[in-house]
Amino acid sequence: MKMQILIILIVLEVLVVSCFKEDIPVQPYIPPENVETVSLQSSIYTHQIYFDLSTGTITGENENSDWVLSFECAADGWHIRINSSDFWGVAPTGSTNFDSVFSDNPVYLWSFDASDGNPDSTAIDKWVDFNSGLAEYSNEVYLIGKYNGISYESVKKVQFFYVDELIYKFKVGEPDESHADTVQVIKDDYFSFIHYSFLENKIMNLEPAKDEWDILFTQYSTILYTDEGVPTPYFVRGVLQNPYNIESALDTIVDFNGINYSYALMSIFSTKQDAIGHDWKDVNVDEGSNTAEYKVRPAYTYIIKDTHNDLYKFRFKSYFNTFGVKGFPSFEFSKLIPE
Repeated sequence: MKMQILIILIVLEVLVVSCFKEDIPVQPYIPPENVETVSLQSSIYTHQIYFDLSTGTITGENENSDWVLSFECAADGWHIRINSSDFWGVAPTGSTNFDSVFSDNPVYLWSFDASDGNPDSTAIDKWVDFNSGLAEYSNEVYLIGKYNGISYESVKKVQFFYVDELIYKFKVGEPDESHADTVQVIKDDYFSFIHYSFLENKIMNLEPAKDEWDILFTQYSTILYTDEGVPTPYFVRGVLQNPYNIESALDTIVDFNGINYSYALMSIFSTKQDAIGHDWKDVNVDEGSNTAEYKVRPAYTYIIKDTHNDLYKFRFKSYFNTFGVKGFPSFEFSKLIPE
């Protein structure tokens, strides 16, 4: 009897096993030989990371908190930018009296630079006018403040009063004091922008040379629209492209591996700074648990024309590092060669 039971169990085991198809192992993804893969080792929540496609290297990196203002370096440049990656904003006071006491009690209109990089949409705007052929200065006092999660708190007041092909000059002081320091920023056309920190009263070359980087991984402020169509400021994490000679286009039709040089040439390119931006990842927000789930959009391929006018195809692979921590993008790219 025991032998009969044993034979029945063996037969049943064979039948059960035969009901299941043999597992087919999934082969790991191996990119083609001409495709390079990069994983960032610093978080774009805390760092700004400059990447150059032609060398496949990070050519510059700094912490978000290293600077507050940046100054355009071209000989005819006069634009001044605010560092929204570290939650800084600007508010015009409507006053030209630098000695006035400015508190946070009045309701100031705070803003940050447009994320598309439009030079006419900077928060520090129209402080100088060249319509007459000569520089005419508004001498308006601006408040520089930091967002605390609810509102902006004034940190400094500034008054920009001079620019030429070589230098900028401005006053800086505490919002509620009359004392002022005069700061001079010397232009360097080797760079697109040169940076300044109020906290250290220091001029810095944080940005690589303008022809030595193509894209910047960073946190930044932008305007998004709610489901009701209301424009709302948001802090996002993504990619800004070099304003110097960089263009890009998004393709969602052809698979990354199928894109070649001839196809890429037909793309409609954009010079907007946030053309790549943050939309390469999908975000599902759970308001109940106050959590967000991020997934890279695998069908998004970007065609990038770099500072040397070469074409590359580029796509994101992940938004997480090997420990599952968000904010550490990995991506792959390949130079496109004329057929």
